[in-house]
Amino acid sequence: MNVDRRQAMEKIVGFAGMAAGAAAVSPALLASDTCPTDGAIGIGSAGGQELGNNLLQYVNLDPMSVARRAYAGYGRGGCMYGVFDAIIKELSIQGHEDACNFAAIPTNITIYGGGGVKGWGSICGCVNAAAMAVNILGGIEQSAVVDAINRYYEKTPMPRGDQEFLTAIGAPTRQTDDGRPLNAELIGQSVAKSILCHTSVSNWSSVSKFGAGHAAKLERCAQVTAEVAFITVDFLNQSLAGTLTAERKASTNTECGSCHQPTAREPEQYIGSDVNAKMECQTCHSSHEQLAAIPDHADNGSCQSCHK
Repeated sequence: MNVDRRQAMEKIVGFAGMAAGAAAVSPALLASDTCPTDGAIGIGSAGGQELGNNLLQYVNLDPMSVARRAYAGYGRGGCMYGVFDAIIKELSIQGHEDACNFAAIPTNITIYGGGGVKGWGSICGCVNAAAMAVNILGGIEQSAVVDAINRYYEKTPMPRGDQEFLTAIGAPTRQTDDGRPLNAELIGQSVAKSILCHTSVSNWSSVSKFGAGHAAKLERCAQVTAEVAFITVDFLNQSLAGTLTAERKASTNTECGSCHQPTAREPEQYIGSDVNAKMECQTCHSSHEQLAAIPDHADNGSCQSCHK
């Protein structure tokens, strides 16, 4: 903030105090002297290169503090909001040069991501939020962190359920219909084998025997939100320190890539694979030895005949 703006602010506050009494002066007005809104977020709107030139510096965070915020945030705005809000709010209170820029980011814009984007069951809001946060951060290797987060989500039994973690985040806060706390034994664990919301929740429902409309699903997803926030910060801290070595894709994808090579039409012009994805292939695509069974499954006519 320049001197002229600061002097102007002092005059405005002084005039407001004389006119209405100091107690009537807006807290927002006073706060603006600390965190000016001109140039607020500072990451721009012009696309790729502008963003790359205006990244906000990541600083080391406490993963458990972020996880605690994320668990509470899930109840206010869902999984995407929970993860994104927790990371951004923690970065805004660290007292570094980009703190005010982080504070200016409106985290409510992420609420759309709940339920795999407005209930569509597509990408889980947790990993969507993590990638969105990583995308604006400097000082870390963005692609490696996003890869590590997505791979963790695909392969890890969640929610983690150990008592130390649950106590630290304040879980559980939801109950069964007869009033029992939804503890780790009731919630159980499942492996998503995908970063898609519907796959993740379906696999968990199959293990826990709770449906997606039960409070147990809310508790499970709140805990997964906290866990993804925790591991995101853990990976970010490692990347900042230059020590991140987490797995970035499924080893089984190599087998698929041996056949799914660049396009055959103009192979010299196109050097990428004909499958543009890093997700675990065989979660959705059966091995070729099993392909004969797929039409019978697909031709059954109604998803609800099996997926009740």
